[in-house]
Amino acid sequence: MEIKMAAEEPQKQVDDTLSGTTPGQAGTLNFVEGETQPVSYILEGWALPPKMPRVTSWETHIAGLRSLQLREDDIFLCAYPKAGTHWLWEVLSMLLQGKAQYDNRVKEQLMMEISDLDKLEQTPSPRIFNSHLPFFMLPWKQMKEKKSKVLHVYRNPKDSCVSYYHHMKGFKHDIFHNMAFDEYFELFFYGRLHFDNYFEHLKQVHKFTQENPDVPLLSLSFEDMKKNPVDNVKKLAKFLGIDLPDTVYENIAEACSFQNLKRNAEFKTRDPPPPLPHPPPKDVIGDEKDHLFLRAYRKGEIGDWRNYFTETLNERVDPFIEKQMAGLSYIMQYS
Repeated sequence: MEIKMAAEEPQKQVDDTLSGTTPGQAGTLNFVEGETQPVSYILEGWALPPKMPRVTSWETHIAGLRSLQLREDDIFLCAYPKAGTHWLWEVLSMLLQGKAQYDNRVKEQLMMEISDLDKLEQTPSPRIFNSHLPFFMLPWKQMKEKKSKVLHVYRNPKDSCVSYYHHMKGFKHDIFHNMAFDEYFELFFYGRLHFDNYFEHLKQVHKFTQENPDVPLLSLSFEDMKKNPVDNVKKLAKFLGIDLPDTVYENIAEACSFQNLKRNAEFKTRDPPPPLPHPPPKDVIGDEKDHLFLRAYRKGEIGDWRNYFTETLNERVDPFIEKQMAGLSYIMQYS
């Protein structure tokens, strides 16, 4: 599968933007060779979904995000897709409440690339913003000034690839719906998907961390959260400056186990607030407008990649991963 890449390298654009360059150029659609449907929309050197989920344009929405007025207690949860954003959003919400009680909203209501700007502005404090966008598309200058707390969650690239593959296949009318895994593998590791490339996203987080040591940022891995949930809930509480009894941390870890979160997702309400039908319809994946947020919960396992990566794919990608991870401090766990 031949991948048609954009002319600009994303990291150069990130560097230019973070150094103070004012963006303003319109984006362009990015295609896979031989396909008529776009795979992404390149804006300021970064790949985004080709269809903006709101009536406005990506350019207008990103400009609005950059000028969004932050509050002193705003929290940011940043991650590449399928790394555990839903999971950590629920944990953060419970810690702020001081009890193991599910938020009746879905995290998409505070997902910066999906939610309307007026909804973000009107949400009561404390706001737990979550996003797959790079820092330079967020209100990063205010984040630096206010020293906003930032939680970054990451997952090993092989499991991320498999989970993202199943997620994208759920979009019935997109290029990914009938795509074979080996084709998707090419796009994930060597191309540019929605929210760009896994490694470029990881690198820009690392860069932001290194250049802004006074901004409180905590990186947690999906695998550590899975293996030691209570310890990591405590670590999150300490990061937020929250002190609760150990029993509360244990209750939160249990309430935020994969199966419990998946079960609770069926009862989530959205904005506008009609409840999700229960039991959910059989074709949840096909109903992408109404049940997209349920697709966040598939297996939640470590090591599912072994069911998809052949020996040939592993031999090819392992040295590539090692090269891409050079100089980064993130520890990848594959089992």
